[in-house]
Amino acid sequence: MIYSIKLALKSLWFEKWIHMLTVVTIGVGLFVLGLIFFSLYNIEGITNRLPERFSVMVFLSDGTGNREINNLKTRLGKDPIVESIKYISKDDALVELRTSLKDAAYILEGLDENPLFPSIEIKLKKNSFDRTRVEGLINELKGLRSVDDVVYGEDLLGTIYTIRNGVKTISAGVILLFSMAIIFVCYSTVKILFYRRKEEIEIFKLLGATKGFIRLPFLIEGGTLGFLGGLLGGAGTYVLYRFINGLVISDFPMLGVMHLPLGLVAALPAGGAILGIIGSTIALGRLRF
Repeated sequence: MIYSIKLALKSLWFEKWIHMLTVVTIGVGLFVLGLIFFSLYNIEGITNRLPERFSVMVFLSDGTGNREINNLKTRLGKDPIVESIKYISKDDALVELRTSLKDAAYILEGLDENPLFPSIEIKLKKNSFDRTRVEGLINELKGLRSVDDVVYGEDLLGTIYTIRNGVKTISAGVILLFSMAIIFVCYSTVKILFYRRKEEIEIFKLLGATKGFIRLPFLIEGGTLGFLGGLLGGAGTYVLYRFINGLVISDFPMLGVMHLPLGLVAALPAGGAILGIIGSTIALGRLRF
C-alpha cells in the first residue's frame, strides 16, 4: 500500500502538467456543481419560508351564524397544514379599512352600512407547503355554504412550484452531465498515464506483480486528482459566495438571505475523489494487461 502511494505521488510529480490540466478541468466542473447545489439549497430555503407570508383569506357569507363560524374555526384549527387562524368580524374589517385609508378617508364618507364581509385569515405551516394539500383545503372551503369566496395566491403558488420543480429538473440533468464529464476526464487521464507507463507495467508483470498491485497506484492517482479538483471547486464556490456577500449585497440587499452551508464546500473534495476513483476504475476495467 505504501509503495503504491509512493508510485502514485511519483507519477503525480513527473506528469504534473497533465495532472494540473486535469485538476483544473475537474475543479471547473465541481465549481459548477457547487453553484448548482448552492442555488438549490437557497431556493429550497426561500420557498420553505414563503408560507410564513402566504395566507388564505376565507370570506364568509353575510349573516353566517356564530355556530357555523365556530365549527369552521374548529375544523381549520385541526388541519395539519394550518399554522394559525384569525377571525375578522365585519366591524373589525371596517376599522382596518378606515386605518388603511386614513389619508383618503373621504372615500368612506356617506357610507350608511358596513359593506364588508366577515373573514378568516389562515396562515399555513412552514413545512407543509404542499400544493395538492393547500388546493384540497381551498376546494373544500369553497364548497361550504357559509363561505362566500376564498382568496389566495393562486398565481404565486403555481409560480413557486413551477420555478422550484423546473430548477430541480434542470439541476438534476446538469449534475448528471457534469458528473459524467468529470468521470470521463479521470478516465481519459488514467488511460493516458497507463499507456505512458506501459514499459514499467510490463516489468512489474515479469516480476510477478498482481493486477491489484498494478491498478492501485492509478486508483490513488484518480482519487487524488478528483480530491484536488474538489478543493479547487470548493474554494471557487466559497470565494464567489464571499464576493456576493461582501460587494454585491450592498447593491442587491435581497441577496443577503443567501447562505452557503460549509458542509457543501467540504463535500466537494470528497465527491471529487469518489468520481475520480470511479473514472479510474472504469478506465482500468477496459484495459487488458
